[in-house]
Amino acid sequence: MEERGGKQMIIDIHSHCFIPDAIAARAIAGMARVVDGVLWPVGDGSLRNQLDQLDHDGIDMACMLPIATKPTQHDVILRNALALRDGSIDPRSRRKIHPFMSAHPADPDLDRHLDEIQALGFRGVKVHPYYQGYALDDPEVWPFFRKLADRGFVVECHCGYDVGYPGRCDACGPREIAALLRNVPGLVFIAAHLAGCAGFPPHSTDELLELGCYADTSALSRDWMKDEQMRILRSWPTERLLFGTDFPWVKYDEAVRWVRSVRKEEDWEAVFGGNARRLLGL
Repeated sequence: MEERGGKQMIIDIHSHCFIPDAIAARAIAGMARVVDGVLWPVGDGSLRNQLDQLDHDGIDMACMLPIATKPTQHDVILRNALALRDGSIDPRSRRKIHPFMSAHPADPDLDRHLDEIQALGFRGVKVHPYYQGYALDDPEVWPFFRKLADRGFVVECHCGYDVGYPGRCDACGPREIAALLRNVPGLVFIAAHLAGCAGFPPHSTDELLELGCYADTSALSRDWMKDEQMRILRSWPTERLLFGTDFPWVKYDEAVRWVRSVRKEEDWEAVFGGNARRLLGL
């Protein structure tokens, strides 16, 4: 993998910001109220703040993951993604931000929109079953994922417990992920938050390895020393793990130190950037 100035390249596969900056403070404050007492943001949610943190902590690139919470949001998400890619909001985003798109299974123009983003060269699509109103093991949603797989998209999906939905673990846990992958073969699927292990018994994620699932390391910092999160980070094959933070909810420098403290140095190249470069064609 390429290095810059002798430094290992680091790519965050899982981050968020709000565009334009003017709405970021309001958006992050609203989210913070929902998870009050459980989780606190480490940034203000703006693109400027994220770029500043990437520069400060020596992170080479972050994938920005929007979520289409409504079927009608394709155009605004695409407009923002193109602005990130061409640097029209902040020139730094051209080299520091890799924008994903999002898609909603209820979009009446889904096929046209997927063809459009594929033609424009976008490789990643973010989905979130809780925000989008489905479960991964529902057969009615499998054709949606089949369309993503057939176009070669890399799907990054929120998995496991979500602090914004207390008491729910019924849509995107290991069992639901396994059902999806068994029924949509060939889907390139990154299960966020260490394969969605939070809220489930130990070893619930083991079946996912047999199904070709990837996992990102974006566990919340409050979960870093829990046994199951540590076990997955330590034991999953190097080629199945991708560095992720869920910024602005986790600090970059602390997330890097945590992963480095668990994985052997020989694994760092792949986990911190090589696997992301391979999957996304960077």
